Amino acid sequence: MTDYAALMWEEVADIADLLDSIDDADFDRPSLCADWRVRDVLGHMLYGHTSPGRTIAGDMVRFRGNVHRASFERSKEFGGSHSPDELRQLWREELAEKHTERGIAKLIKHHEGFLDHLIHNQDMRRPLGRARTIPEPRLRAALDLLPEVQTPIFGTKKRVGGLRFQATDTDWAHGEGAVVEGPGEALILAAAGRTAALDDLSGEGLGELRRRLSA
Repeated sequence: MTDYAALMWEEVADIADLLDSIDDADFDRPSLCADWRVRDVLGHMLYGHTSPGRTIAGDMVRFRGNVHRASFERSKEFGGSHSPDELRQLWREELAEKHTERGIAKLIKHHEGFLDHLIHNQDMRRPLGRARTIPEPRLRAALDLLPEVQTPIFGTKKRVGGLRFQATDTDWAHGEGAVVEGPGEALILAAAGRTAALDDLSGEGLGELRRRLSA
């Protein structure tokens, strides 16, 4: 069986190295997530990993159970209230070294956390021009999860249903229907709703995928 926890922490370690390699100004550059800077993406993940359950519960009351709004506002608050060096240190010490999982992180299954962190890694890397080759085991594991993951604030399942996703850089394909093909990384990002990846894809199913992402 795939050890998704190990894969997730490998992504966390890669993100720590990314943060050490970028300038402080890069933390304020836009990510692929709408209205989120790089620091806000980090705030999102750090908030989820380090905030105790009572804080999460209080935020649910504060935002009247609106999970999307709570995630958006608290992620930006966390990211905006820490300097780049503080974010680097928190990420390295709490996540890469201690593997901290408090509050909501305890409730998220590791396969969902792995896919979420891999996508957010790319959300930061692409706009910063920090391309990488995703290690094959992680790339394949993430592709295999696309038809499965659907949570209240994150999911890929609804976007791949009824289409055939086919990677051109590894031996992987899934589904029946009109074909969408391209690099595995682009398939993953498109399935997660990132329109920036669509230009790397082709196939007769691409029009339908564009429609789903714009809906």
